[in-house]
Order: sequence, then structure tokens, then C-alpha cells
Amino acid sequence: MKKIMRMLLVLGLMLLNGCTDPEPPAPSPDPPKENPPDESKRHPSQIERVVDGDTVHLKDPVSGSTKVRMLSIDAPETNYRGKSQGAYGEASTRYLMNFLPEGTDVQVVLGREEKDDYGRLLAYLEIDGQDINEKMVRHGHAVPYFIYPHFDRFKRYRNALENARKEGRGMWDPENPIDELPFEFRMRIGNRKPDKYAGHFETKKYVKPANYKEIPLEQRVFFWNERDAQEAGYQKD
Repeated sequence: MKKIMRMLLVLGLMLLNGCTDPEPPAPSPDPPKENPPDESKRHPSQIERVVDGDTVHLKDPVSGSTKVRMLSIDAPETNYRGKSQGAYGEASTRYLMNFLPEGTDVQVVLGREEKDDYGRLLAYLEIDGQDINEKMVRHGHAVPYFIYPHFDRFKRYRNALENARKEGRGMWDPENPIDELPFEFRMRIGNRKPDKYAGHFETKKYVKPANYKEIPLEQRVFFWNERDAQEAGYQKD
């Protein structure tokens, strides 16, 4: 009898344990945080003067240079081989001059490649965390101009472009839209043919330089050569 009672007691405990709620699972680890920006690329300086809508001179040199080519944008020309894009270039320059008068404190954020072939700094300009390059695109005074490997801010600038077009700002004024992008103007004046491979940011397909117009402006990125396109994970269309 005692043996039977012990068996019933054990069975009861087993049933009781089976009816209790299971222990909650251990909390999942926090998702990894994004890598912080490379602060070694950020340098304080002051504006000496604005040259045009995408070029400024600094009072204090950064990495040995005071000339800055604002990264990943392209503004209408005011003086390329003695030629200009007229009112578009003047408006772009005037807008940047009003926003960056002489003596303005700026943060110069250098790109992955710090200088171009002319020794100019390739950089984003920021004031109190505001991206001035992006602002130029958003107000229709520049267009995105992404050349590998500087694709970091692509989606932000694409959004700025779409906003400028929607609002009809600057060069996207529906009553007087620009008929030639700045780099196209330089090619024509310089009697040059397209020399950069063009890629579609979303599809990751690329085309030969002559076919760059197959890629919509809001998706367009450029590569100096075919090897760079393939290195970036793009495939030939």
C-alpha cells in the first residue's frame, strides 16, 4: 500500500510540474550598435570665401589644403573655361554665399578619399550638425553627384533631390528648368565624351559610360572604371 501511495505522489508531482508555466526565455542580446563616425575625419575651420555653389576656400588649412570641393554634389557652373550656366550658376553661388559668409565656423568632414586630383579637399561641410551639401541639393542649387567610394549619404541626398523636384525649387522651377546638368555642361564645353561607368544604386547594375542616361538621376552613381563597379558589388547590365 505504501508503495502505491509513493507512486501516486510521484505521479501527482509530475502532473503538477507539467501544468505550470515554463520559465520565460532569456532576453535576447541587444542589437549591435552602428559604428560611430570616424571623428579623425572631422576638422573645425572657418570660411574664407565661396567660389561657387560647390567650392569654398577655408581660412585654416585642413590636411594641408584650404580648397574644398563639396563632396557628392554638383552645382551649376559660373566659370568653366570662360563659360557659365548663367542664372543657375549665379543663383547657386549666391545662395551658398548667403549661407556661408566669410568667417563662418564650419566642420569639415573629409571623405573616404581626402583629396581630388587637383589637391582640393573632398568634404562635407556642416554647421551645428546640419549638412550644407545636402541643403544645396534640397533647395535646388546642386544635384547629387556620387562617385565611388563616396556613397555614404546617398539616400539622404536622393531624398533631398526628390523634395527639390517636387517643390520646383531652384533649377527645378517648372517654368524654367535647367536643361543640362553641370557635369554634362563641362563635357560639352570641354569637348569630352562620358568617361565614368554609371550604376543604379538599388538594382546594383552598371552600364558603360556612354549609356549613363539609362540610369535615372535619382538612382545614379559613378565609377572611375569597370573594376571599381565590380568591386562595389555591381553587375554589368
